[in-house]
Amino acid sequence: MVNFKWDQKRALEVAKEDVVAIGEARGEARGKLLGERNAMMKVALSLLKKGLSVGVITESTNLSLEEVRKIAKDNGLAF
Repeated sequence: MVNFKWDQKRALEVAKEDVVAIGEARGEARGKLLGERNAMMKVALSLLKKGLSVGVITESTNLSLEEVRKIAKDNGLAF
């Protein structure tokens, strides 16, 4: 027979640790996605400056046409 005593204080501590761990994992995932997106935006700007076609840029970076247009506009590049 298993002898088990419920410890509510410890259960709450474990639950809090779990919530914190989940929050940290989500934050790391969001940070990684934002970092990758920012990197692709820098690549897109570089490719725009080199005169590559918008189609190549959108395919290479997985950015939308609108995003590439905005990058061009924000950096004073003709589209």
